[in-house]
Amino acid sequence: MENFLRDPAPEEASRLIPSIYSRRSLCIRGPFDPDFAIFSSLISKYFKGEIGVSFSSSCDVTLEKRDTGSFLMLNGNEVYVGFSSFTSLLPLTIDDLVPMLAGISSDLILYRRRPSPWEENLLTKAQDLGVTEEKSLKIPGYREIPLFLSLSYSLDPYIPEISGNRENSLKLVKDIGGNEFTKLGELDESQLNTLVFRLISLLVKLNPKIDRDELVVKRYFFHSYDFLELGLVSIYLLDKLGYPGLFDLALNPSLFGASLELYRESLSHGFSLDVVEEKNRYLVNTSLGSPMLAHVILRQLGKKGKPVYVNDGNRVFTSRFFGNMEEVDSKDKA
Repeated sequence: MENFLRDPAPEEASRLIPSIYSRRSLCIRGPFDPDFAIFSSLISKYFKGEIGVSFSSSCDVTLEKRDTGSFLMLNGNEVYVGFSSFTSLLPLTIDDLVPMLAGISSDLILYRRRPSPWEENLLTKAQDLGVTEEKSLKIPGYREIPLFLSLSYSLDPYIPEISGNRENSLKLVKDIGGNEFTKLGELDESQLNTLVFRLISLLVKLNPKIDRDELVVKRYFFHSYDFLELGLVSIYLLDKLGYPGLFDLALNPSLFGASLELYRESLSHGFSLDVVEEKNRYLVNTSLGSPMLAHVILRQLGKKGKPVYVNDGNRVFTSRFFGNMEEVDSKDKA
Protein backbone atom coordinates (compact mmCIF):
# COMPACT_ATOMS: atom_id res chain seq x y z
CA MET A 1 0.00 0.00 0.00
CA GLU A 2 1.28 3.49 -0.82
CA ASN A 3 2.83 5.57 1.93
CA PHE A 4 0.19 8.27 1.74
CA LEU A 5 -2.52 5.69 2.54
CA ARG A 6 -0.82 4.47 5.73
CA ASP A 7 -1.88 5.72 9.10
CA PRO A 8 0.74 7.98 10.74
CA ALA A 9 2.74 6.22 13.46
CA PRO A 10 4.69 8.92 15.33
CA GLU A 11 4.53 6.78 18.48
CA GLU A 12 6.43 4.01 16.64
CA ALA A 13 9.06 6.49 15.45
CA SER A 14 9.38 7.87 18.98
CA ARG A 15 10.01 4.36 20.35
CA LEU A 16 12.83 3.88 17.82
CA ILE A 17 14.73 6.99 18.93
CA PRO A 18 16.44 5.39 21.99
CA SER A 19 18.10 2.76 19.76
CA ILE A 20 20.19 5.58 18.24
CA TYR A 21 22.19 5.98 21.43
CA SER A 22 23.55 2.42 21.39
CA ARG A 23 25.76 3.24 18.39
CA ARG A 24 29.42 4.19 18.63
CA SER A 25 29.15 6.67 15.78
CA LEU A 26 26.24 8.26 13.99
CA CYS A 27 25.44 10.11 10.79
CA ILE A 28 22.05 11.77 10.59
CA ARG A 29 20.53 13.42 7.52
CA GLY A 30 17.51 15.66 7.23
CA PRO A 31 16.04 18.79 5.63
CA PHE A 32 17.54 22.24 6.11
CA ASP A 33 14.96 23.69 8.44
CA PRO A 34 14.78 24.68 12.14
CA ASP A 35 12.90 21.54 13.17
CA PHE A 36 15.67 19.23 11.95
CA ALA A 37 18.41 21.54 13.29
CA ILE A 38 16.88 21.36 16.77
CA PHE A 39 16.14 17.62 16.50
CA SER A 40 19.74 16.80 15.55
CA SER A 41 21.09 19.14 18.22
CA LEU A 42 19.13 17.40 20.97
CA ILE A 43 20.17 13.98 19.64
CA SER A 44 23.83 15.08 19.80
CA LYS A 45 23.35 16.37 23.34
CA TYR A 46 22.89 12.83 24.66
CA PHE A 47 24.89 10.84 22.10
CA LYS A 48 28.17 9.55 23.57
CA GLY A 49 30.07 8.77 20.35
CA GLU A 50 31.04 10.72 17.24
CA ILE A 51 28.15 12.30 15.37
CA GLY A 52 27.84 13.95 11.97
CA VAL A 53 24.97 15.84 10.39
CA SER A 54 24.23 16.07 6.66
CA PHE A 55 21.63 17.60 4.39
CA SER A 56 22.46 15.48 1.32
CA SER A 57 24.72 12.46 2.01
CA SER A 58 23.43 8.98 2.81
CA CYS A 59 23.34 8.39 6.57
CA ASP A 60 22.43 5.77 9.16
CA VAL A 61 19.46 7.83 10.27
CA THR A 62 17.46 9.71 7.67
CA LEU A 63 14.57 12.10 8.18
CA GLU A 64 12.60 13.19 5.13
CA LYS A 65 9.71 15.52 4.43
CA ARG A 66 7.62 14.53 1.43
CA ASP A 67 4.34 15.78 0.00
CA THR A 68 2.54 13.02 1.89
CA GLY A 69 4.18 13.80 5.24
CA SER A 70 7.36 13.08 7.18
CA PHE A 71 9.34 9.84 7.40
CA LEU A 72 12.00 8.43 9.73
CA MET A 73 14.37 5.79 8.33
CA LEU A 74 16.26 3.90 11.03
CA ASN A 75 17.56 0.34 11.50
CA GLY A 76 16.09 -0.72 8.17
CA ASN A 77 12.66 0.61 9.14
CA GLU A 78 10.81 3.39 7.37
CA VAL A 79 8.22 4.89 9.68
CA TYR A 80 5.55 7.26 8.43
CA VAL A 81 5.28 10.10 10.94
CA GLY A 82 2.47 11.96 9.17
CA PHE A 83 2.33 15.72 9.42
CA SER A 84 4.22 15.98 12.70
CA SER A 85 7.52 17.66 13.44
CA PHE A 86 10.61 15.53 14.05
CA THR A 87 11.30 17.41 17.29
CA SER A 88 8.00 16.17 18.70
CA LEU A 89 9.31 12.58 18.54
CA LEU A 90 11.92 13.25 21.23
CA PRO A 91 11.42 12.61 24.97
CA LEU A 92 9.69 15.51 26.67
CA THR A 93 11.92 16.93 29.41
CA ILE A 94 12.08 20.24 31.25
CA ASP A 95 15.70 20.79 30.15
CA ASP A 96 14.81 20.48 26.45
CA LEU A 97 11.33 22.00 26.57
CA VAL A 98 12.13 25.43 25.10
CA PRO A 99 13.99 24.13 22.00
CA MET A 100 11.32 21.44 21.52
CA LEU A 101 8.58 24.07 21.55
CA ALA A 102 10.63 26.14 19.10
CA GLY A 103 11.12 23.18 16.75
CA ILE A 104 7.44 22.22 16.70
CA SER A 105 6.26 25.81 16.27
CA SER A 106 8.72 26.53 13.44
CA ASP A 107 7.45 23.46 11.57
CA LEU A 108 3.84 24.61 11.87
CA ILE A 109 4.74 28.05 10.55
CA LEU A 110 7.05 27.02 7.69
CA TYR A 111 4.86 24.22 6.37
CA ARG A 112 1.56 26.06 6.85
CA ARG A 113 -0.25 23.46 8.92
CA ARG A 114 -2.09 22.93 12.18
CA PRO A 115 -0.72 20.83 15.07
CA SER A 116 -1.14 17.11 14.50
CA PRO A 117 -2.99 15.00 17.11
CA TRP A 118 0.44 13.73 18.25
CA GLU A 119 1.69 17.30 18.76
CA GLU A 120 -1.55 18.37 20.46
CA ASN A 121 -1.13 15.51 22.91
CA LEU A 122 2.50 16.47 23.55
CA LEU A 123 1.53 20.09 24.23
CA THR A 124 -1.09 18.85 26.69
CA LYS A 125 1.53 16.73 28.47
CA ALA A 126 3.90 19.72 28.52
CA GLN A 127 1.45 21.47 30.84
CA ASP A 128 2.77 19.20 33.60
CA LEU A 129 6.14 20.91 33.04
CA GLY A 130 4.76 24.44 33.26
CA VAL A 131 3.35 25.16 29.80
CA THR A 132 0.09 27.10 29.97
CA GLU A 133 -2.71 27.21 27.41
CA GLU A 134 -5.20 29.96 26.66
CA LYS A 135 -7.46 30.95 23.80
CA SER A 136 -6.45 34.32 22.46
CA LEU A 137 -5.36 36.38 19.49
CA LYS A 138 -2.75 34.85 17.19
CA ILE A 139 -0.15 37.62 17.45
CA PRO A 140 3.34 37.19 18.95
CA GLY A 141 4.56 38.16 22.39
CA TYR A 142 1.42 39.93 23.56
CA ARG A 143 2.05 39.10 27.21
CA GLU A 144 5.43 40.82 27.19
CA ILE A 145 5.18 43.77 24.80
CA PRO A 146 2.64 46.53 23.99
CA LEU A 147 -0.20 45.56 21.69
CA PHE A 148 0.85 47.83 18.83
CA LEU A 149 4.29 46.19 18.71
CA SER A 150 2.77 42.72 18.88
CA LEU A 151 0.58 43.60 15.89
CA SER A 152 3.45 45.07 13.89
CA TYR A 153 5.59 41.98 14.61
CA SER A 154 2.89 39.62 13.33
CA LEU A 155 4.15 37.54 10.40
CA ASP A 156 1.80 34.57 10.80
CA PRO A 157 -0.75 35.83 10.11
CA TYR A 158 0.68 38.57 7.92
CA ILE A 159 -1.73 41.46 8.36
CA PRO A 160 -1.86 43.88 5.38
CA GLU A 161 -1.11 47.49 6.36
CA ILE A 162 -0.23 46.42 9.93
CA SER A 163 2.62 43.88 9.85
CA GLY A 164 5.93 45.74 9.75
CA ASN A 165 4.20 49.12 10.14
CA ARG A 166 4.50 50.61 13.63
CA GLU A 167 2.57 53.77 12.75
CA ASN A 168 -0.48 51.95 11.39
CA SER A 169 -0.37 49.46 14.27
CA LEU A 170 -0.35 52.24 16.87
CA LYS A 171 -3.15 54.09 15.05
CA LEU A 172 -5.29 50.93 15.14
CA VAL A 173 -4.71 50.52 18.89
CA LYS A 174 -5.61 54.18 19.49
CA ASP A 175 -8.73 53.79 17.34
CA ILE A 176 -10.06 51.17 19.79
CA GLY A 177 -9.24 53.31 22.84
CA GLY A 178 -5.72 52.18 23.70
CA ASN A 179 -2.31 53.84 23.59
CA GLU A 180 1.35 52.99 23.04
CA PHE A 181 1.54 51.21 26.40
CA THR A 182 -1.66 49.16 26.18
CA LYS A 183 -1.24 45.39 26.23
CA LEU A 184 -3.69 42.90 24.75
CA GLY A 185 -4.76 41.63 28.18
CA GLU A 186 -5.86 45.14 29.19
CA LEU A 187 -8.57 45.37 26.53
CA ASP A 188 -12.17 44.94 27.60
CA GLU A 189 -14.50 42.63 25.69
CA SER A 190 -15.87 45.40 23.48
CA GLN A 191 -12.37 46.62 22.54
CA LEU A 192 -11.21 43.07 21.81
CA ASN A 193 -14.20 42.37 19.58
CA THR A 194 -13.59 45.61 17.70
CA LEU A 195 -9.91 44.75 17.26
CA VAL A 196 -10.72 41.27 15.95
CA PHE A 197 -13.28 42.73 13.53
CA ARG A 198 -10.77 45.30 12.25
CA LEU A 199 -8.08 42.65 11.77
CA ILE A 200 -10.43 40.29 9.93
CA SER A 201 -11.45 43.16 7.63
CA LEU A 202 -7.76 43.48 6.67
CA LEU A 203 -7.04 39.74 6.45
CA VAL A 204 -9.95 39.05 4.07
CA LYS A 205 -7.88 40.86 1.44
CA LEU A 206 -5.59 37.82 1.50
CA ASN A 207 -8.10 35.13 2.46
CA PRO A 208 -11.80 35.85 1.83
CA LYS A 209 -12.77 32.79 3.90
CA ILE A 210 -10.98 33.79 7.10
CA ASP A 211 -13.08 34.03 10.25
CA ARG A 212 -12.68 34.64 13.98
CA ASP A 213 -11.80 30.98 14.68
CA GLU A 214 -8.61 31.34 12.62
CA LEU A 215 -7.53 34.47 14.47
CA VAL A 216 -8.54 33.59 18.02
CA VAL A 217 -6.87 30.23 18.66
CA LYS A 218 -5.19 28.05 21.29
CA ARG A 219 -2.03 29.76 22.49
CA TYR A 220 0.79 28.15 24.49
CA PHE A 221 3.29 29.83 26.81
CA PHE A 222 6.18 28.67 28.97
CA HIS A 223 7.09 31.37 31.47
CA SER A 224 8.01 34.38 29.28
CA TYR A 225 8.24 32.33 26.08
CA ASP A 226 5.44 32.45 23.53
CA PHE A 227 5.14 29.23 21.49
CA LEU A 228 4.32 31.18 18.30
CA GLU A 229 7.20 33.61 18.74
CA LEU A 230 9.69 30.81 19.48
CA GLY A 231 8.92 29.36 16.05
CA LEU A 232 9.40 32.69 14.28
CA VAL A 233 12.67 33.33 16.15
CA SER A 234 14.02 29.89 15.18
CA ILE A 235 13.28 30.50 11.50
CA TYR A 236 14.95 33.90 11.65
CA LEU A 237 18.02 32.57 13.48
CA LEU A 238 18.58 29.75 10.99
CA ASP A 239 18.83 32.41 8.28
CA LYS A 240 20.99 34.76 10.36
CA LEU A 241 23.30 32.28 12.12
CA GLY A 242 23.10 29.23 9.87
CA TYR A 243 22.76 25.64 11.05
CA PRO A 244 25.67 25.74 13.58
CA GLY A 245 24.20 28.79 15.30
CA LEU A 246 20.77 27.30 15.78
CA PHE A 247 22.34 23.95 16.72
CA ASP A 248 24.31 25.63 19.53
CA LEU A 249 21.28 27.62 20.65
CA ALA A 250 19.23 24.43 21.07
CA LEU A 251 22.01 23.04 23.29
CA ASN A 252 21.90 26.19 25.44
CA PRO A 253 18.20 27.09 25.81
CA SER A 254 18.96 29.95 28.20
CA LEU A 255 20.23 31.87 25.15
CA PHE A 256 16.75 31.92 23.61
CA GLY A 257 15.90 34.94 25.77
CA ALA A 258 18.72 37.07 24.36
CA SER A 259 17.98 35.79 20.84
CA LEU A 260 14.35 36.80 21.23
CA GLU A 261 15.39 40.33 22.14
CA LEU A 262 17.64 40.53 19.06
CA TYR A 263 14.78 39.29 16.89
CA ARG A 264 12.37 41.88 18.26
CA GLU A 265 14.98 44.58 17.79
CA SER A 266 15.33 43.61 14.12
CA LEU A 267 11.56 44.01 13.66
CA SER A 268 11.24 47.18 15.74
CA HIS A 269 12.41 49.37 12.86
CA GLY A 270 9.56 48.14 10.67
CA PHE A 271 9.77 46.62 7.22
CA SER A 272 8.05 46.63 3.85
CA LEU A 273 7.98 44.09 1.03
CA ASP A 274 8.49 44.71 -2.67
CA VAL A 275 8.03 41.39 -4.44
CA VAL A 276 9.32 40.82 -7.96
CA GLU A 277 8.28 37.51 -9.51
CA GLU A 278 10.96 36.23 -11.86
CA LYS A 279 11.04 33.05 -13.92
CA ASN A 280 12.82 30.88 -11.37
CA ARG A 281 12.49 32.81 -8.12
CA TYR A 282 10.79 35.50 -6.08
CA LEU A 283 13.03 38.49 -5.41
CA VAL A 284 11.91 40.37 -2.29
CA ASN A 285 13.30 43.83 -1.62
CA THR A 286 13.02 44.17 2.15
CA SER A 287 14.95 44.90 5.33
CA LEU A 288 13.39 41.82 6.95
CA GLY A 289 16.67 39.95 6.41
CA SER A 290 15.28 36.41 6.35
CA PRO A 291 14.41 34.54 3.13
CA MET A 292 12.46 31.92 5.10
CA LEU A 293 10.34 34.50 6.93
CA ALA A 294 9.75 36.22 3.58
CA HIS A 295 8.67 32.80 2.27
CA VAL A 296 6.17 32.50 5.15
CA ILE A 297 4.64 35.83 4.16
CA LEU A 298 4.63 35.05 0.43
CA ARG A 299 2.79 31.78 1.05
CA GLN A 300 0.04 33.83 2.68
CA LEU A 301 0.02 36.09 -0.38
CA GLY A 302 -0.62 33.02 -2.55
CA LYS A 303 2.91 32.88 -3.94
CA LYS A 304 4.67 29.50 -3.74
CA GLY A 305 6.71 26.94 -5.67
CA LYS A 306 9.81 29.08 -6.19
CA PRO A 307 12.83 29.91 -4.04
CA VAL A 308 12.75 33.25 -2.26
CA TYR A 309 15.71 35.63 -2.53
CA VAL A 310 16.02 38.72 -0.36
CA ASN A 311 17.63 41.99 -1.39
CA ASP A 312 18.36 43.98 1.77
CA GLY A 313 20.10 46.80 -0.07
CA ASN A 314 23.56 45.37 0.46
CA ARG A 315 23.30 41.90 -1.04
CA VAL A 316 20.97 39.38 -2.62
CA PHE A 317 20.82 36.07 -0.76
CA THR A 318 18.68 33.01 -0.16
CA SER A 319 18.64 29.91 2.06
CA ARG A 320 19.49 26.23 1.69
CA PHE A 321 15.87 25.65 2.73
CA PHE A 322 14.95 26.21 -0.92
CA GLY A 323 17.44 23.66 -2.23
CA ASN A 324 14.65 21.26 -3.15
CA MET A 325 13.23 23.86 -5.54
CA GLU A 326 16.39 24.56 -7.50
CA GLU A 327 20.16 24.37 -7.22
CA VAL A 328 21.34 27.64 -5.73
CA ASP A 329 24.83 28.94 -6.25
CA SER A 330 26.67 28.46 -2.96
CA LYS A 331 27.95 32.02 -2.85
CA ASP A 332 24.37 33.25 -2.61
CA LYS A 333 23.29 30.97 0.22
CA ALA A 334 22.54 32.51 3.59
